[in-house]
Amino acid sequence: MTDTSDLLRHITITSDDDLVALWTGLMGEGGFGRRTLWLVILDDHGRPAPVVVPIDDLPTAPSGRDARAFGTVLAGLADQGTPILLLSRPGSTAVQDGDRRWAAALAPLAPAWPVHLATAHPDGGSRPCWVRPILPSAQGASS
Repeated sequence: MTDTSDLLRHITITSDDDLVALWTGLMGEGGFGRRTLWLVILDDHGRPAPVVVPIDDLPTAPSGRDARAFGTVLAGLADQGTPILLLSRPGSTAVQDGDRRWAAALAPLAPAWPVHLATAHPDGGSRPCWVRPILPSAQGASS
């Protein structure tokens, strides 16, 4: 099992591969019993803040009100650093319409990095989750 505080202290996000490593490490073996949006703030050097914010039980797709609410939250954190977002959910590893709708609603609110999706890994085994971008970033780094 991943030591979350150790991971947050030692990783620096400079590429999409780094971001996938962070999300994969944070997801660990906890499972995917609900649809959750995860928020981490990066400092100017790409280091994550020591706080990971999960927002549980999201609807399958966002409403306009959901997008505005997240926009308000992220605007309030703007002076803290760069937000990165992960959507995790149970079920199929295929990117679904609801995943794309969440990514489309969230990408303009946190444009530096693409919104990622985490699901259970298709082959299970030693890799408990599968993480990949849902949509390309508007201006972020690429791998």
